Amino acid sequence: MQPLLPVYEGAECPALRLPLERSLSSTSQRRFLWWTVFWWGLVGLWGILFYAGTIDFTFSAKISLYGVSVWMNGWMLALIGHKDEKRSRIGILHECLCFWMITYCMTNLLWEMPWVLTSRFVFNDLSTLDDVVAKTEYMRANPLHMWWWIVGSFGAVDLRTVNRNSTFFTLELNCFANLAESLVFFHLNRKRSPLRYLVPVLGAGAPVAFTIMFSFTEVFNGFANMPGNTADTLLALCWTQYQFVVFPIIFCYWGLEMLFEDWKHCYLPSDNQ
Repeated sequence: MQPLLPVYEGAECPALRLPLERSLSSTSQRRFLWWTVFWWGLVGLWGILFYAGTIDFTFSAKISLYGVSVWMNGWMLALIGHKDEKRSRIGILHECLCFWMITYCMTNLLWEMPWVLTSRFVFNDLSTLDDVVAKTEYMRANPLHMWWWIVGSFGAVDLRTVNRNSTFFTLELNCFANLAESLVFFHLNRKRSPLRYLVPVLGAGAPVAFTIMFSFTEVFNGFANMPGNTADTLLALCWTQYQFVVFPIIFCYWGLEMLFEDWKHCYLPSDNQ
């Protein structure tokens, strides 16, 4: 009986072909760009209104968090049909994955990494929301001081941001691994490596586990660090967190589909060989 895969001597099975080159369609790129400009533009607007004294710290931080939470669903734009472009299912899933990786990179670069690098030095003697709001005068004193608004914004709904909570800090250290994972994927994709889709498959477990620990440690602590009402608690523990549980699972499943498709293309002889 003929084997399904060619048999080679030795441990390695050389690829017959490189995986197909996959890139983002121009339509999807434009949609994601405008989606990002819109939502981050709103975040910038709320920051300007806060600096100008039109709105307070708590409102500006909360509404910005809602906006970022919605923006993080932007990878779904790739699922919308394009009238003038023929795309395969794998090509569509690849676009979704790329946009999610970009989104993940941006959240790590714009908030989590700056927070990890500065929080131990700048957040001192802050234990209540009133302590955080008291920094309003400092933030409005100079545009350069608005960095405090950025790194301290999550403190409007979760005081672990500013009270030196060790569990919160330890879990946020994963941002460096998240960034490295995204860079590895884009590097392997540029090289057309048959291993590129192993990245979302192998990397799915960490954000899921860390996010569950992030939310449920506070649940088991009786919501001691939640300074607001029920809606604020849901914003802190659900609406800004579900993406890091649901989406990695989705891309792990789709990643397996894309990985097997690559391997079939690379290692199985074509019909005309």
